Amino acid sequence: MKKGIRKLTVLFVLCLSSCLLANSYGTEVKEGQDSVSAGRYRHFLRGINLPYWFWLNQSEVQPLEKRFSSADLKLIKSLGLTFVRIPVDMANLYDPGREDKLNPSALQILLSGIAKILKSGLAVNFDLHSISQESGGSNYSGPLGQDEKFTAEFINFWQHLAEKLAIFDPDRLLIEPMNEPVFLGEEYKWPPIQKELLQAIREKLPEHTLLATGAFWSNLPGLLALEPVDDPNVWYNFHFYEPHIFTHQGATWGADYDKYLRHVPYPSSPESVEQAILLVENDTLKQYLRDYGEQGWKGQKIEAEILKAVAWAEKYGVRLLCNEFGAYRDYCLPPFRQAWIRDVRLALEKYQIGWAMWEFDGSFGLVFRENGRAVVDKDIVSALGLKLR
Repeated sequence: MKKGIRKLTVLFVLCLSSCLLANSYGTEVKEGQDSVSAGRYRHFLRGINLPYWFWLNQSEVQPLEKRFSSADLKLIKSLGLTFVRIPVDMANLYDPGREDKLNPSALQILLSGIAKILKSGLAVNFDLHSISQESGGSNYSGPLGQDEKFTAEFINFWQHLAEKLAIFDPDRLLIEPMNEPVFLGEEYKWPPIQKELLQAIREKLPEHTLLATGAFWSNLPGLLALEPVDDPNVWYNFHFYEPHIFTHQGATWGADYDKYLRHVPYPSSPESVEQAILLVENDTLKQYLRDYGEQGWKGQKIEAEILKAVAWAEKYGVRLLCNEFGAYRDYCLPPFRQAWIRDVRLALEKYQIGWAMWEFDGSFGLVFRENGRAVVDKDIVSALGLKLR
């Protein structure tokens, strides 16, 4: 009898623990809409992007250690980050002349790199970041949805790639089929393509969690316009760079006016933008800055924006991830950048949304490079709620 009671007690504790874990996420996940454990989600709570290895690489792809050393991975883990996002350019892997559409040498370098990261104790968000970096600009989805033949080829490519990625632990490899699909002015075309793409990948990866997103560069309006697919093992992703006038000040890509901006403040107020207004000559840009000041961007406003995603997730009973947010540092005064990153991180964590900052060591970076060695930006470490060990 005691054995029976002990067994019942153990079962009760296990069930209670499962319920607590299932409800540890900030939104209420509906029954049947979350077949993966909360333990899997916990691998993807705090992350960092590792671009310029398989995306925007300046030469042929090299082994991971040529771009990110074992010391880099050790540093990332020691800070308290749990995963890395690996942006991948399709052109680095795609070989249309082969039956499996995959370049074997590049594929081996990629798989070896993923294995090394996993061995370090970090989880991996695999991100098909762009169709072709050679096209330049920020239309990452390229001809997808515009060219029916290419769209079919893209789905076929992903099925072959998914077969190769199946060797990795489903709890620690998250699959993101397309970063920031654009479909500007034709956003309605993306959801049916995404649905077909997810179904095709699911055939090859029955256990892995897939990551879906909205059109229009994965921003909040794109997510809010999306209706979830009928697959309980899909999470939903959005990117957060609002307000763009602050996060991309001085950037030479994107909006035409970004490159002229300097010292745009955060938080914003009519008084705080006066100095930034004096630094620009264009009247239209001066008005943009005045509008930004009047909008009063601060922590509460950022939280209000993120709450829109939370409400959407609660409506459908799905999990959220924000695997890109950051601010370009070249012309942003450090205290402003630190404050914005802190406020975004706090809002995401308040609603228990996993996040990944863009990026490790570039112009949005968490670290600086000194003779190849990563030197952490202590202010950003603090803003992210991380600790130097």
